[in-house]
Amino acid sequence: MCGRLDYGRADKKFCSPECKNAWHNALTKKSRLYRNRILTALGRNYTILNESLDRGELSIDMMTLEDRGFRPCYVTGYQPVRYGHDTFRCFDISFCRSASRIFRIRREENL
Repeated sequence: MCGRLDYGRADKKFCSPECKNAWHNALTKKSRLYRNRILTALGRNYTILNESLDRGELSIDMMTLEDRGFRPCYVTGYQPVRYGHDTFRCFDISFCRSASRIFRIRREENL
């Protein structure tokens, strides 16, 4: 793969373990970076919601959350409700969302 001569078996694809690792790392780099960006956004959302719970805030303006770095499109769970507001979840913290606020923030104990 790297252009060096390889010795050994006739069906050998890589000249060394380092060459093999480099090829596989390059192959999965894009998906790994994508996953890391999503996990970082989820972690930030969780931290912001957890800090809000610690302060006793059960309802927060969306602009305030976005100023803190909250990204509402990244959640770990979604439960549609027939009448009322849909429930979103970020790991063990659930909340309801309207266009301008996040409210009913609470920690789910039995997950």
